[in-house]
Amino acid sequence: MSYTDTLAMTRAGEALGFDSALLAEHYYPSGTPDRYAAGFGERDSADAWIYLAGLARETERIRLGTLVSPVTFRHPVVLAKMAATLDHLSNGRAELGIGAGWLEPEHQAYGFDFPAPGRRVDLVEEQLQVIGGLWSQDPFSHDGRAYHLQKAHFTPKPVQQPRPTIIVGGRSTSERLPKLAAKYADEYVIGSPSLEDCRQARQKLDRACEKNGRDPAAVRLSAFVAIFVGWTQADIDRALAEYEATNPQYVRMQDGRASWIEGTPDQAQAKLAALAGAGIDRALLSVNCDLHREMLPLLIRN
Repeated sequence: MSYTDTLAMTRAGEALGFDSALLAEHYYPSGTPDRYAAGFGERDSADAWIYLAGLARETERIRLGTLVSPVTFRHPVVLAKMAATLDHLSNGRAELGIGAGWLEPEHQAYGFDFPAPGRRVDLVEEQLQVIGGLWSQDPFSHDGRAYHLQKAHFTPKPVQQPRPTIIVGGRSTSERLPKLAAKYADEYVIGSPSLEDCRQARQKLDRACEKNGRDPAAVRLSAFVAIFVGWTQADIDRALAEYEATNPQYVRMQDGRASWIEGTPDQAQAKLAALAGAGIDRALLSVNCDLHREMLPLLIRN
């Protein structure tokens, strides 16, 4: 979205009491490989961190961050610096989402390396080590496979203590990423999960926390899900037809349609409650157009 629309969405969420506004990081809009595909050419894909800096000065309470920043895009020292600076601009409201990256055509188009999946997860682990070390140790040194730091004195340290929220993005089927979240992060997010996916991911996360000597309650499990809510089924059908024709996120998330928070307000609340019952601590809702902004009030409990 444009910055104006992103600010409007964020302010709407803040006014309604939502917890956080987390922005995707992509060089293509909504992860669409061809930004000039039918209906998508008018969409932009601006820098998420510049938007977040602006949002930090134009909001008061809502937390701000990325969902997620691919490790293939930049050196972890740069990411640590941006997130810590955002924490100062926002008076301690920053969240940092980290992921392995997934859209290969995006990397090819812009010249980013796109290693094999296992190697990208290696980078996730090493970036988590570097960022956590810079935020907690002074000086900090690291001699890894990809990154080498010698007695780095990092400033500014984040406002939040012990650190801003770190979110690891992954899939419910992943074996290694929940282990990294349990060791280095505060939250693990899975996309478009079934209820059984949620239960299995929570079990993996709990086992990994126990192995690392952490209370499982200290690491949240969240679900990234699409929403489509209306007062009546006719309202939903009309909006859905418009959304399908114009929104690339719809195309990408169709495979997970069963996980959508879809229906009337009561039906949406029932689906959110079912996610909570399956181990989800936080629902991260995909919102990317005016239609979604109009739906946000329908998700608020009376």
